[in-house]
Amino acid sequence: MNALRRIHAALVPDGLVVDTQPVSARPMVEAGGLQLGTLDMREWRTTIEAVDGRFAETIDAGLFALEAASSFIVADTFDDGPELVESVSGWRGTRIPRALAGRIAAATPPIRVHQEVRLQLLRARAAAS
Repeated sequence: MNALRRIHAALVPDGLVVDTQPVSARPMVEAGGLQLGTLDMREWRTTIEAVDGRFAETIDAGLFALEAASSFIVADTFDDGPELVESVSGWRGTRIPRALAGRIAAATPPIRVHQEVRLQLLRARAAAS
């Protein structure tokens, strides 16, 4: 919550914080209209739940008000399987199941990862005295 307090202090009155996070626990991987399987992002989802808890604390403390929230699907597109595996292997809290890695390697590009992304707008409120 300390980082959110610092962000709050840096904002102009009524300033907005835009928070976007991928929130899928198991985003779909597809190529050529065929579903290849799902990534394992459950560990990342645990991180997002912790972040959500910190946002809730700052809202409860009166620092921010949730102005709006929505979610949408974003497709990350890769030119080939090795590019996808290299990139996704660097995503925190993400694992590529061995069987899926094999299907990705054999897939005809482009290959897409479809992730649910959450967008939240938080408005800074006057600091409590």
